Amino acid sequence: MGALTIRLPESLHDHVRKLARQEGLSMNQFVMLAVAEKVTRLDEGASWTYVEALQAVGQATADERGETLEEAARSILDQAPDSEPPPEDRRVDSSDVDSEETSTTPAS
Repeated sequence: MGALTIRLPESLHDHVRKLARQEGLSMNQFVMLAVAEKVTRLDEGASWTYVEALQAVGQATADERGETLEEAARSILDQAPDSEPPPEDRRVDSSDVDSEETSTTPAS
């Protein structure tokens, strides 16, 4: 893995630190994901970059916990609540959209 030293304005540095902490990431992991996301958005052919970054963050998390990647993923997933997602987070089935459009269309 390559290394890069960057200089950030203090306010941006503080904001990155705060957001990384909220996401449960190190600042390095947060910046790596942010850069990978930006590269992927600018270059569609580089979508592998984001996937590699996610894998690296996952492996770093596992290493920090002293777990395998699979164990770390399972322990993270086990923290998710055992409940239905709120309506705004639910996937809309295309057949539901079609039936809604049909039911709201006025009869001629």
